[in-house]
Amino acid sequence: MSIAVTYLVAKSIANGPFDRALEASAIVLSQQVREVNGRVTLQLPLSAREILRADETDNVYYQVVGKRGEYVAGDHDLPLPSEEDQGHPGLVSLRDDRVSGNDVRVAYTYIDLKNIGGNQPVLVQVAETLDKRARLANEIIKGVILPQFVILPLAVVLVWFGLTRGLAPLTAIQQRIRARNPGDTSPIDERAAPQEITPLVASFNELLARLDQSVQTQKRFIADAAHQMKTPLAGLRMQAELAQREQSPEELRRSLAQIAGSSERTAHLVTQLLSLARMENLAAPAAWRHWTWPRSRVTW
Repeated sequence: MSIAVTYLVAKSIANGPFDRALEASAIVLSQQVREVNGRVTLQLPLSAREILRADETDNVYYQVVGKRGEYVAGDHDLPLPSEEDQGHPGLVSLRDDRVSGNDVRVAYTYIDLKNIGGNQPVLVQVAETLDKRARLANEIIKGVILPQFVILPLAVVLVWFGLTRGLAPLTAIQQRIRARNPGDTSPIDERAAPQEITPLVASFNELLARLDQSVQTQKRFIADAAHQMKTPLAGLRMQAELAQREQSPEELRRSLAQIAGSSERTAHLVTQLLSLARMENLAAPAAWRHWTWPRSRVTW
């Protein structure tokens, strides 16, 4: 991208002075157009023609076309302006064109000679190939791009060094988090984090606090559930031991009925515990802290 932008800028810079010189040549050439005996003529001295052709690197073309479209002087193969490129008398315009397979830059102007009949003004054109412009643009590019090949590696090293230094606190925090015990929900020290990510660390600490609250709630839930299950299971065991000692079939059936009823109530209690464990609303942790287990009214 840097080379492409530099090339466009260099081409624009190179075109500027050459375009102005080309416009000056068109103006000078137009000043040599005269009307002689009702005809358009170009009174260009031989020395002036040699100066116009004296460029050693670019081919220079010129052309004068009369008011009736007739050729007056110059190069026959220089193309005429298109309808979109038509200019105004007295003003010099520029366009890009091709002559003999070569790209050229053309400066052209119109002269209005009122003493000569015709339905269009006299056209004066001067064109040159683009070798000088390309060479100047290449020199500009070399002067700008070559230092960049020295600056860019240095910039890459400096950016790498700066990013490494800037990301070092993040790397340290990452290592501390990875080295943590899975059950450690203590907050991260915000002072050890870069200022740019302090809000992120604060939010992460809030998440850890909520996670710790949820873990503590789960621990209390498990402890309460174990306590609540201990009593009915102990009763079932006692009833089973008593049933083993019964000799009377009626007493045995009564004990078995009590065991069945206790088992049903225990299963209902387990179902309630599972339903409570599946609650996922936000108020559940706060509600569990104040939740009171119902006491069983069963007489064992």
